[in-house]
Amino acid sequence: FFFFFFFFHHILDNGVPSLSGRTEATIKLLDVNDNDPVVKFRYFPTTSKFASVDENAQIGTVVALLTVSDADSPTANGNISVSILGGNEQRHFEVHTSPVPNLSLIKVASVLDRERISSYNLTVSVSDNGKPMARSSFASLVIFVNDINDHPPIFQEALYRVDISEDIPKGSYIKGVSATDGDSGQNANLRYSLVSGNALGWFSISENSGLVTSAALLDREIASEIVLNISAKDQGLQPKISYTKLIVNITDVNDQVPTFTQSTYHISLVEHSPAGSELVVLSASDDDLGANGTIRFSFDAETPASVQELFRLDAVSGRLSTAAELDREDQASYLLYIKAADSGSPPLHSVGKVNITLRDINDNRPVFYPVQYFANVKENEPSGSYVTTVSATDPDLGRNGTVKYIITAGDTSKFHINSNTGKITTVVPLDREEKTAYQLQVTAADGSGLRSHTQAIVTVTVIDTQDNPPTFSQKVYSFVMFENVGIGTVIGTVSATTVDLNTNITYLITSGDQMGVFAVNNAGQITASSQIDREEESFYQLKLVARGGEVTGEALVNITVKDLNDNAPHFIHAVEHVSAVENWSTGHVIFQAKASDPDEGTNGMVVYSLKQNPKGLFHIHEKHGLITLTGPLEVTTSSYQVEVIASDMGVPQRTSSLILTVSVYDVNDNSPVFDQLSYEVIILESEPVNSRFFKVEATDKDSGLNGEIMYNIVGGNTGDVFGIFPDGQLYIKSELDREIQDRYNLVVVATDRAVEPLSASVNVSVILDDVNDNRPLFNSTNYVFHFEEEQKRGSLVGRVFAEDKDFGPNSEVRYTFETPQPNFELNAITGELTSTLQLDRESLMRQRGAAVFSFMVVSSDQGLPKPLRDQAKVQVYIQDINDNPPKFTKDIYQASISESAQNMTQLLRVSASDVDENKNGLVRYHITEGNEEGQFTIDSSSGQVTLVGKLDYESTSSYSLKIIAVDAGTVPLSSSCMLSISILDENDNSPSFPKSSLSVDVLENMRIGELVASVTATDADSGQNADITYSITATNNHGTFSISPNTGSIFLVKKLDFETQSFYKLNITAKDNGRPPRSSSIPVVIHVRDFNDNPPIFTPGDIFKSIPENIPISASVMTITAHDTDADINGQLEYSIPRNAERPSKETNEVVYSGKVRVYPLQKPRTAEGRPARSGCTSTCWT
Repeated sequence: FFFFFFFFHHILDNGVPSLSGRTEATIKLLDVNDNDPVVKFRYFPTTSKFASVDENAQIGTVVALLTVSDADSPTANGNISVSILGGNEQRHFEVHTSPVPNLSLIKVASVLDRERISSYNLTVSVSDNGKPMARSSFASLVIFVNDINDHPPIFQEALYRVDISEDIPKGSYIKGVSATDGDSGQNANLRYSLVSGNALGWFSISENSGLVTSAALLDREIASEIVLNISAKDQGLQPKISYTKLIVNITDVNDQVPTFTQSTYHISLVEHSPAGSELVVLSASDDDLGANGTIRFSFDAETPASVQELFRLDAVSGRLSTAAELDREDQASYLLYIKAADSGSPPLHSVGKVNITLRDINDNRPVFYPVQYFANVKENEPSGSYVTTVSATDPDLGRNGTVKYIITAGDTSKFHINSNTGKITTVVPLDREEKTAYQLQVTAADGSGLRSHTQAIVTVTVIDTQDNPPTFSQKVYSFVMFENVGIGTVIGTVSATTVDLNTNITYLITSGDQMGVFAVNNAGQITASSQIDREEESFYQLKLVARGGEVTGEALVNITVKDLNDNAPHFIHAVEHVSAVENWSTGHVIFQAKASDPDEGTNGMVVYSLKQNPKGLFHIHEKHGLITLTGPLEVTTSSYQVEVIASDMGVPQRTSSLILTVSVYDVNDNSPVFDQLSYEVIILESEPVNSRFFKVEATDKDSGLNGEIMYNIVGGNTGDVFGIFPDGQLYIKSELDREIQDRYNLVVVATDRAVEPLSASVNVSVILDDVNDNRPLFNSTNYVFHFEEEQKRGSLVGRVFAEDKDFGPNSEVRYTFETPQPNFELNAITGELTSTLQLDRESLMRQRGAAVFSFMVVSSDQGLPKPLRDQAKVQVYIQDINDNPPKFTKDIYQASISESAQNMTQLLRVSASDVDENKNGLVRYHITEGNEEGQFTIDSSSGQVTLVGKLDYESTSSYSLKIIAVDAGTVPLSSSCMLSISILDENDNSPSFPKSSLSVDVLENMRIGELVASVTATDADSGQNADITYSITATNNHGTFSISPNTGSIFLVKKLDFETQSFYKLNITAKDNGRPPRSSSIPVVIHVRDFNDNPPIFTPGDIFKSIPENIPISASVMTITAHDTDADINGQLEYSIPRNAERPSKETNEVVYSGKVRVYPLQKPRTAEGRPARSGCTSTCWT
């Protein structure tokens, strides 16, 4: 591998015409192995910043491209070899050389398994084959094994079961399901879902944690067992999914009230059905289980005890039957309140109604009252006259109770009875003389044909105007009696008289006393014949008949029954229930007691008092029975029993009582209260997600929803790692890590479920106890230490450090070698790596080809039961120290160079090598002697000696340079060599004239062959390069001059004539005999000096001029002209009049150079300064 530099030189001279030349220069650079190979990795895809390979990659799959560049020659110093030195103990990768130069392929060599090894840290060695010593580089290639979604999620259990009470609140814990996935990343990122079985929407599952909670209120009576099909699906591109079942057995609570199949039963019973007759079998259902669903029937308190006695109710079967014969005429219907109660704790019940209607049978005959009727009818009254009306009643219904009347005995020809009303009228006028009295027997029959057992006897007396019936002393009698008088007690006496003194009068009560409580004797005394109760009847109006003979008289007797205090006040219900709200204020009316007393007056006047008054909280108004509060009720006492006494004002005083149950309804006036001011709980950081670990408890003195508490975490829950169930049970929502946070100060709020809720908060400190879940991680996966060679044994190489985020023994780290290392020792506690012997880098290079050690170190914690460990690669590069000086390949170098060599011409390269490395082996060259004029320079890196000045063989023909090679060590070492340079002469000097030009003067009368001038040129070169030949190369001499080619002498070869040519310019060239020759020229200017060889000449012809006489002295007469071909002073003319002519005085002499003739005698003209002087003459005549 060579570098060539090509130069083309084009040279032009300055001659006329310009001449040029071309030359070509080639420079060849020779390589030395002064560059380390440079490694560069390329990954797939090309945008990736690291190497990765799928774990299912086929053998031969390319993982990375390794390109090596080496600035040295590829033929010798850049021939690269690549190998894997470390990190490939399982031989999972190999290096393949590509046909493309300096390109290698890192390929998969065996089957990978990310779940076993997830990454590799390969140490790649790259070495050239340079001389005299190979150079190498090392690079780390980290290969990450990409997970392939080759593992499905696996549930911890194929089937989960749980028993849950149906009364749990919404959001309660059901079960935590968990699956694992052997993959990683998204391939192991699981999502849980309810696939089926949740049609009722009772459950929900946390997508991330698998926690199943209640999403609605449960009802075992709708479904007692729910089978949830749960899936776990990873998030891979081709996701895998697994399933499990969660069987939720919903256990019963007594939340179902027994329910009658009918809210009201309507029963029809024939009256007088025998005792024990079945009315109905009551049916009620309770969907609860066991005792919670076992129903028993009983009479509710709403059913009066007197009514309860008439019926029998089987508590178990619900069979309702009669306990006695029922008579519709006593009571036509009964409304029974039946309670169906379960056996739960507390029991629940409902009340149904049984409405019993007695169907009538014809069990009653018509009954007359009164039985005897007396009527007086005047004789001869027209037919149709009213006699009397009989009356019979039949308590039966319908036609059974429809009474028809018929005269069954007596003179029916004289009387008629209306069968419907019982009205008796005469059929014909009656005649007293024919018959004075008639007796009719009237029978009453119902619609079904039953006749009355007793017939009514109607006695009709026919009277005339002479008849005098008995007359009562009063038409109306009024008597007052006390109730409950003894039988036979005389109530009062009536009296009737007749004009017939011998007639005996008898008395008869004909109406007003159907029950027969009174009797009347012949003396007219009305007595009590049975017990008389004012409360049943307080007033009687009796119709009395006084019979004297065959005629009768009538009177009314009004009997008022006066009250005795024989009745106690009566409450409608002996037991009453009322509801009160706990925050009712003092004086609030909660109930009004109402008792009635059928007595009258003060006997019936009721006053109220309290016999049982818990805590004196109640007051009753004596007259009105209003019960009010005297103080606040306490909800802790769910009910109060107050005994109310109703007393009359009679003598003796009678009383009755009422038990009033006051149920206290809660008002949300109490906030929840936690059972502790704060909580502290310690749990292991390894507690699984969804596990419950602590329960906070708060109580609320309120009741119902006001006392039902819900819990929430409102603060301190960093990362939302904890949750709380409605029952206050804290649980773990996501994985804990003590090393991230070792303590959580949760703020838990307990809130009641009132419309306007009250709440309380408590601090719960959750302290995470350490488990050995963190490996002691090295702070680097690849330690690179540089250790200077030649250090004494035990010297510190470096320190590895691993940190274990656990606590206590779980975080105590110990260091070891994975395999023994004879050259090094590792401190188990500090991680300090020291040498066990003195190392020499150069020896290692010779022995191992590399001065680097690569090995694995292991960090282990002291956790139990099994320590955790980590490993890291350590590479120790034995660092060079400057213990070797540079060494030249020669002690003396020789070189020759032409003196004409151009600036930057390279002479040769000196070379010194240093077996040290880096700066210590980095050689720099310097010229220290023999280069005082700076003619040469040396490249400090390459040792290339280059001409930087102008050589001149003529001045210096050789140089002896001392060159030193110095390394770059801190204390540099050096060596030296000598470079002898011979300068080769070149025709590099043109002949040189001492002057740039030469000027000579010669007289025009010079003789031919005479030396005009001599030019001498010198040439600094030597030999032929300095052998000079002269020539005239340019001239206007027309062959007037010649030059000696050897001496440079210029000779006149033709006659000079100043007047013909006064100036010559010769170009004298001095040319050496070099190859190619060099020349230079000098201009030689030859001035021909005039020689006065030409006389003045007047203008041809004589001059004649006439002048006047008496012309003034000095007056101009005429001007004459002459010329001289000589130059300068030889051609300058003076005019004069010949000596024999009369000359003007000196004072009046005219300037002689103008040629003007004045009135003076003229002289001949002559040159003013010519040597020799020459003259001419002319004749002038004037008159």
